[in-house]
Amino acid sequence: MKLHVLTAVSRPENLGFVADSLAKAASGTRIEICWHWRYDLARQHIGGQAIKNAMLDTITDGWIWCLDDDTLAHEDVLRAFEVGPHHDAFILSQRRVTGRVLVAAPENVQVGEIDIGQAMLRREWIGDRRIPEDYNGDGMFLREVLHGARIVWVPEPFSLHNAISQVEVSV
Repeated sequence: MKLHVLTAVSRPENLGFVADSLAKAASGTRIEICWHWRYDLARQHIGGQAIKNAMLDTITDGWIWCLDDDTLAHEDVLRAFEVGPHHDAFILSQRRVTGRVLVAAPENVQVGEIDIGQAMLRREWIGDRRIPEDYNGDGMFLREVLHGARIVWVPEPFSLHNAISQVEVSV
């Protein structure tokens, strides 16, 4: 199985930490991680949405996970895929450095309650839909793309948002 990780980069100093977390997550699995990243050093694109969309336009297979350049993947994040291949999306809970957890639950698929980094989506399910270039684009996109999807809701916070400062990701 192939997992395409898309990262819009405005903080290149964080890439080593993100790379390490992805390597730990992939270790011992049969999942091939293809990390796609592009620079947005001038932060010209709201939330990197246009950059993520441009990367998405080049991918035709596998799964998609948008991971910000300040977010670490938990080493067990790919356990979500053990459930089986017959799903369109996996929605993970996400811990913020404030301690708040964005819980993976159907009622939280709304602007302000879900982050695109919580979603691992089958590429074919996304189709031609793209992330709106808006600060609320994550919630708007996920509300649309998850409608009618076969979803696995993962209660464990398998990513730590805004966390690059050598913080451990813990479930």
